[in-house]
Amino acid sequence: MKYISCTPCTFGKLALVLALVAVYFSGCGSATEVKVSPAGNSAQTKEQKRGTAIGDIAPEFSLVKAEGGNIATKDLEGNPAVLVFWTAWCPVCKEEAPHINQLAAEFESKGVKVIGINIGESDARITEGIKDFGIKYPVAKDKDSSVAKNFKVVGTPTVVFLDQKGTVQYFGNELPKDYSDRLNRIIGS
Repeated sequence: MKYISCTPCTFGKLALVLALVAVYFSGCGSATEVKVSPAGNSAQTKEQKRGTAIGDIAPEFSLVKAEGGNIATKDLEGNPAVLVFWTAWCPVCKEEAPHINQLAAEFESKGVKVIGINIGESDARITEGIKDFGIKYPVAKDKDSSVAKNFKVVGTPTVVFLDQKGTVQYFGNELPKDYSDRLNRIIGS
């Protein structure tokens, strides 16, 4: 059996080849480009894609609120937002609701919009869930679950933090324990 020795020179060539392959493939789906500002300074800006990965621009939506009126992505522009996808049959959603109420009480005065998004339930069930959970923040109705599908919601609750530009900063199935620090960083940015 013949072994290939890995000398520093061979290792360096292998690393170079792997780096070139990585650069080639990362260029195919890269969402970042460098632009030169009119003043001649180089400024890096992102051409972001829509999605739910950290750094993506959140998918657009337009929904009817349980209290009446509409809520849409454009209504969130310029403000950080917390979206909470939930269902009235979800015991974990019920456990999270008081924490979301606390978050809303603390951060709505700082400009953070908190929106609950009920997934696919009847008006009666939504009303019952709001009352049973003690929800104090606005709730929107995703009757056909299309917004949940666009947000790739798997499991409830699903909590999404957006910055002022609508960029996803957090996506998970619970309110992070350090939510206050995260939101304060978003507000400060």
